[in-house]
Amino acid sequence: MNGNQAKSRTDWRPAHALVLVGFMTVAMLVPAFRNWPFLWIVPLLGYSALVAIVPPLRATFRPWSFGRVSTFTVAATFGVSVVSCAALVAFHSLAHPDVSGFGRFLAMPALGVLAIGVLFSLFNGLFEELIFRGILFDAVESQWGIGAAIAVTALVFGYGHMHGYPPGALGAVLAGIYGVCLGWLRATSRGLGLPIIAHIAADATIFTIVARSGAL
Repeated sequence: MNGNQAKSRTDWRPAHALVLVGFMTVAMLVPAFRNWPFLWIVPLLGYSALVAIVPPLRATFRPWSFGRVSTFTVAATFGVSVVSCAALVAFHSLAHPDVSGFGRFLAMPALGVLAIGVLFSLFNGLFEELIFRGILFDAVESQWGIGAAIAVTALVFGYGHMHGYPPGALGAVLAGIYGVCLGWLRATSRGLGLPIIAHIAADATIFTIVARSGAL
């Protein structure tokens, strides 16, 4: 690859993030898309379609990989999972947040609570990691390096949880710290597989908390 080709690839990397954010904005503005899983599926499908048909985006797309599995990365994933799940339980026990809105957010009348829980736990972590530690992470890393990618995606991830779970300003701080941990896992394992597994564990804990609170 010559210098001009490398520059072209680098210059187009931030466009991936802009395209994704554009589709996410559309999804949030359309009431039918605000509930799960459409809030994540619509932007990902729109982004994927545009990458497939626009040559510069297609040429600069970096395929996602599971990443490196080692004793250290597995232990780190286990540690992040245990600490994050414990933090979620402690937050709920101490803060007693209102979770009534999550029942509407996860409303799928055709499915039972168990089926909703399994689907949410498996796919919410997958979708969010593809977005935050996948597309956005790669775009920021291409311009400012891994440290900036971890910091920026953690900040956006935390802010996005102002109205998620854990909710509020404290919840956003906790989610931001968790985002740093997931970004570190992404950088250490050089892939998305282990961050997704850790995220699934946290989402299963969140769903259990919401379900036990009677919001579903």
